Amino acid sequence: MPPASAPSGPAEPPVLGNDSSLAGPFDPSMIPSPPTPAAQRSAYAFAGAALALNIISFLLFSARIATRTIPVFHMGCDDWIICAAYAFLLGNSVLLMKTVPYTFGGDPSTFTLQDVINGNKYAVLSQPLWAFSMATIKISVATMMLRLEQRRRWRQFLWFMIVILVLVCIYNTIAFAIQCFPLEAAWDIADLITDKKCWSVNAIRVSSMAVSVFNIVTDIIFALIPATFLSNVQIPMRERIVIGILMGLGIFASAASIIKAVALAEFGKTDDPNGQGIIVGTWFCIEQQVAFIAACIPCLRKPFQIFLQKVGLLSTVGHTSNKATAGTGFRRMYGNKTSEATGGTIKMKSMMSRDAPSEESILASNSANGQDENLKPGEIWRTTEVHLNDEPADWEDSKNKNLKGPVHGV
Repeated sequence: MPPASAPSGPAEPPVLGNDSSLAGPFDPSMIPSPPTPAAQRSAYAFAGAALALNIISFLLFSARIATRTIPVFHMGCDDWIICAAYAFLLGNSVLLMKTVPYTFGGDPSTFTLQDVINGNKYAVLSQPLWAFSMATIKISVATMMLRLEQRRRWRQFLWFMIVILVLVCIYNTIAFAIQCFPLEAAWDIADLITDKKCWSVNAIRVSSMAVSVFNIVTDIIFALIPATFLSNVQIPMRERIVIGILMGLGIFASAASIIKAVALAEFGKTDDPNGQGIIVGTWFCIEQQVAFIAACIPCLRKPFQIFLQKVGLLSTVGHTSNKATAGTGFRRMYGNKTSEATGGTIKMKSMMSRDAPSEESILASNSANGQDENLKPGEIWRTTEVHLNDEPADWEDSKNKNLKGPVHGV
């Protein structure tokens, strides 16, 4: 079984025996090479995890795009970037699952050396898609934060991170292209290509470990950045913590990266490199999918607001005539049509505005009783809860009758 999304390069071919009749050219499709029982268990676990995470990613991605296009189209830069990330993620997932075809109804006992070579080919070709996907996921998160963060130093830092992510993605692409000459040699575990030059297994391991460390660091950075501007939001601490958790789910991607790095450190040191490769590939897949899910969840404000209110993690105001607005830190996010209350700081913005910012925007506008110039960027002057009350249908008629008073004669 080829190492799914694991470091590529010359892997150990199946033991063919010492029969001299096998010397010279041979047909790999005629040589049985079934995966070990341990490799099969790992393959089924990988297929199950990959399918489940892909379904979750599809649902969250669809919901995010729906919130940006219905009822009004207002896709932002981060939304377009996450669309590219999803395309890379989907292509990577398809290639990885093709490395374990027997998990979808095939018979592993009929697996041949040619199947192993084909699986290695799919694993190698998935590498640049994985790199593009991870880069665009994090760039999408960075551009989302650029819209929220107004402090100059933090904006400069976010742009610096975007540049670094692009450079690492370029490095991954170059490393993929030059790891073997010709490239087909990267999945030629049967040594059918005689004139080839490839990186050593140790060099591939070191390169992959360096990229893994980079991903761990960037996952942690993007998970912790929201805390820098949530401290300026004047909402209850419980709601601030919940919002921070939603925006910091990338920390789970870093946990997957750490586990993957540990598996990479042991890659090539066992007598079952194919089974070990499946384990490494599983964590590559989990890392990618969790990072994508973490990038989509903060943009789905409304569903999570309703859910968190029902479980009591976010506060709601009391009822007046059975209708009231929720007093949460997820407000203040739409439009360009405003209605200001006299002597107050209430601003109600139209949800139908075409220039409405993304739903994850939780920082207030600097507008309060003419003191805009005294506010720092991103600072909230004051928050206001608005109650909507139902009035009886005949209220206006009864009021008019009372104002007219009694009628005295003709």
